Amino acid sequence: MFKLIKGQSQAHRILAQLINEGKAGQSYLFYGPAGVGKLTTALEFAKIINCKHPDSGADETCSSCHKIDSFSHPDVDLIFPTPKFDVTDEGEYKKQEEQQKVRAYIEQLKLTPYERMQFGKATAIHVDSIRMIERKLRYRPNEGNYRVVIILQAEEMTVQAANAFLKTLEEPPPYAAIILTTTNYSRLLPTIISRCQKVRFNAIPAKIIEEHLVQHYYTEPTLARISARIANGSMAKAVQFSKTDFVEARKMALDIIDALMKDNLATIHRISQNFASNRNEELLKDILDFLAIWFDDVCSYTHGSEDISNIDHEDKLQEFLDMYQISDRIIQNIILLFEECKRMLSGHVHHELILINTYYELRKRLHSQGIFL
Repeated sequence: MFKLIKGQSQAHRILAQLINEGKAGQSYLFYGPAGVGKLTTALEFAKIINCKHPDSGADETCSSCHKIDSFSHPDVDLIFPTPKFDVTDEGEYKKQEEQQKVRAYIEQLKLTPYERMQFGKATAIHVDSIRMIERKLRYRPNEGNYRVVIILQAEEMTVQAANAFLKTLEEPPPYAAIILTTTNYSRLLPTIISRCQKVRFNAIPAKIIEEHLVQHYYTEPTLARISARIANGSMAKAVQFSKTDFVEARKMALDIIDALMKDNLATIHRISQNFASNRNEELLKDILDFLAIWFDDVCSYTHGSEDISNIDHEDKLQEFLDMYQISDRIIQNIILLFEECKRMLSGHVHHELILINTYYELRKRLHSQGIFL
């Protein structure tokens, strides 16, 4: 079971055991970082328990599996945050424009659950959606063994929706499997949490993400390795990174390394001008992440490891090491510096000053090793 979803063996083991024990019909809370496979697992779970020919998992060939893949199964409902759209009692969207937006969201999920369309307006899970689910759960499944309800980003339920949903969770029918996914379950009502079987999802190892990008998205190996490293365990972020032009951020990070090696302050002031009149937070975060990956590579290279991300700049790594004989302790201190700088981005410190200060702090650590040994 769950063979095609990598990096979540513990969560899958729990779910497989529940299925084998005939306990699939209950309420679940899938929680963990964004983009690590919670929705993918929920859809696979729906396929397994409704498959026409299950044999240690969904057969992927029956009509039930195909319908779930196309989000057209009558017994499987997907609820997700949307703007406040007008809906009928049956849950149909009244306006054609709003129907098209929701359909576009579903079409994007068909391509990959790791990418989501943005609605462009404030979104939430509204009480109309919960009431629609309540009405559907009154009836037994039409085609499958279970009625499956998947609620994405359950923490986005309005207060009214959350209170209404409590009634559903109090006495769910035995033929219902209700799955909530969240990246922050502390925002859910404690009474909702207590009524669910909690299943934790962890960050995905970088190696698994890297292999997935190469095999399924045909990403160039160097970009796949860097995307996997910078994504911090999120497959969704890695997919996004692999499709984004990171040339600018990575070039700036490497220019900062050059400036350190040549003690060229002019380069730093040139780069900082990108942040003089705007708060391009994502660009600066990317630069800091690329710098962290560089110093992590320095540490790996020091110990003779070939497992580095900047494989296209191996000569520069060697040159950097020849210039700075730095210890693991200093490298760890430098990486903590980058994390602290990223935390400062959410404050009122000007981004231009953060970048300049980061450079001077790096310079201090590289030239004053004794303080940090």
